[in-house]
Amino acid sequence: MKRHKLVLIASLLVIAAVVLAGCAPAEEEVKTVIIGVTDEISSLDFSDAYSTHDWELMRNVNVPLTDYIPGSAEVGPGIAESWEVSADGMSWTFHLSDGWKYPDGSELVAADVVRTVERALALDGDIHGVVEGYIAGIEAPDDRTVVIDLVNPRGDFPQIVSMAFTMPAQEGVFPADELVFFPEEGIVGVGPWQMVDYDPAEQVVLERNPNYKKGFGPDAPDRVIIRYFEDATSMSLAVENGDIDIAWRFLGIPETQRLAGIPGLSVITTGGGGIRYLVLNENREPMSDKNVRQALAYLLDRDEIVDRVMQGTVDPLYTMVPPGFMAAGEYFIDRYGAGADVSSAEDLLRASGYSEDNPLAFDLWYPPEHYGTHAAQIFQVLEQQFEATPLIQVNLQSQEWGTYVKACTADEYQACYLGWFFDYPDTSNYLDVFAESAMSDDMGIFYASETMDDLLHTAGSESDPAVRESLYTDAQELYAEDVVTIPMHFEVEKVVFRDETVSSVSIGPALIFDYELIVMK
Repeated sequence: MKRHKLVLIASLLVIAAVVLAGCAPAEEEVKTVIIGVTDEISSLDFSDAYSTHDWELMRNVNVPLTDYIPGSAEVGPGIAESWEVSADGMSWTFHLSDGWKYPDGSELVAADVVRTVERALALDGDIHGVVEGYIAGIEAPDDRTVVIDLVNPRGDFPQIVSMAFTMPAQEGVFPADELVFFPEEGIVGVGPWQMVDYDPAEQVVLERNPNYKKGFGPDAPDRVIIRYFEDATSMSLAVENGDIDIAWRFLGIPETQRLAGIPGLSVITTGGGGIRYLVLNENREPMSDKNVRQALAYLLDRDEIVDRVMQGTVDPLYTMVPPGFMAAGEYFIDRYGAGADVSSAEDLLRASGYSEDNPLAFDLWYPPEHYGTHAAQIFQVLEQQFEATPLIQVNLQSQEWGTYVKACTADEYQACYLGWFFDYPDTSNYLDVFAESAMSDDMGIFYASETMDDLLHTAGSESDPAVRESLYTDAQELYAEDVVTIPMHFEVEKVVFRDETVSSVSIGPALIFDYELIVMK
């Protein structure tokens, strides 16, 4: 009798266990979104990084002093909830809001911001020239206040501090005396995501920061994987085949046109785009000769490149300031005409001693895949345009992006090709970084002009829009005369996603891709 009771009890326990197991809720699925890019990581040091993709990763892991309102090009609060400027315009005070925490639960303090900015000022990183051009010093009088002293008054300084160099860094994460381009454990911040794993050549894995102040929507991803592709062709095939959910920068014109016709894929125009331009290194011959730079400006026919290579999908650009910004215009047309002027180019070249027997020879570099598969075609056309005169001999050179971008913005190439998208939405950011003498070196241009500096400094400190527009007009006329760079075209960027896994993405005209705003199905 006793034995039977034990068997019965045991049997009932087994049955109960089975029933309970059957009723137990299944483990919640981790919502993962995979984003493909042809970009590469150049640096993950907040005090060094100065490329769009690096900043995209950083903006998803961390938060600067001010930040973009999602889906817009308008700057609002970041970790700072308010700010004010001194009467003389030379000092800005930022008040940090409460509740910003790192993934380990520790709270952000003002000294974390000071740490990043002081490293950017002290170390020779890619962002150094920009920071040095704006900021004279920084201090934290208490844990919730940051005070920044300026080199010159800047009415647009709240926009400037939306850059990554004002992102906080915990004590001990980065050494004070050296840059760390690829931190062993990745990067940490107070933003929505934490970097849990990364291989610069393969992928980055992000998971939610459990202490993120603003929280997550019900359909936001739990995990984000950024996967790197060698070219736009392989990335477009990946989104078509379902290997990735989103194809992002840079697909390029041919691939987005093809993908737009495939059922189950959505092709979205972001509302923002980048300019493309030629860097002419004035620290190296022959680009140190203004006659040479002007001759190349005479020979460039943007319309031919837009029509032959880009199928009319981009707009030719005749100044570094794109349409819609204050003082945008066609200054290079006014100075050099719209098409190729071989005769004027040859007059300048002969004045500098070049001839059929002694032609101008230089290397022209480009990245073969970073800006899309059409980059090589652009440079084949450029070669033909520049060699329309026997007084020029062009040697086309290409290099993969990771090596290329460092060399192009240093002092290694005579001439090269880059894209630019604003750090903050103001005309100043399309001129200062290229033509202001304290910043130009870090862009690989090495241009310096007291007249230009005076124009840019005065415009930056001016609050009257009409006066600013007049000053920026004068600056762009001088820019075209000196051929600081050669603007080429403006290209709107697009994103492609799979309808079966993603409902929507939010990027907007500032090209800020906030991964937590992805809506998944």
